[in-house]
Amino acid sequence: MGEIPASSDARTFLPDNDPKEQAELVDFVRAMKSRGRTIGDQTAVLVGPDRQCLTLPTPLYEILLQVAEALSQGFAVTVAPQHMTLSTYQAAEILGVSRPTLVKLLENGEIPYDKVSERPGAHRRVLLSDVLAFQDKRREKRRRLLRELTEEAIKAGSYDEPTHED
Repeated sequence: MGEIPASSDARTFLPDNDPKEQAELVDFVRAMKSRGRTIGDQTAVLVGPDRQCLTLPTPLYEILLQVAEALSQGFAVTVAPQHMTLSTYQAAEILGVSRPTLVKLLENGEIPYDKVSERPGAHRRVLLSDVLAFQDKRREKRRRLLRELTEEAIKAGSYDEPTHED
């Protein structure tokens, strides 16, 4: 796996705690959603500080809208290339586990990895995309188990059946 240039490092954007800034984000997202994704064959443009207009490719427009929406809801957003390689420490941070726990997951084959060299004690590297795939799989497994436990509790009468009111 090749090293990624510093300009491709992950960067996390935190929502602003300023109520005025938060309200501006909410208004921006609401305005963008009310306009729809496309208007005929017109494309979105980005106006720079020098007032120059640049055509915004549709995928980038979609990304910016998704980032703005997450920030407007108070979520932090991390932007990172999917092919980015991570150290075991970085991967553990993303998954919210200890580094030794992550190493066990790697050695058990639950997340693919490469070693930087074949010597003992060599550093392991994992792809961000593999870490995110494992995270999604783990999240889905938890949801499935929670649904099963809830169904069992309802059948046993120890849990009130949820009402689905919209």
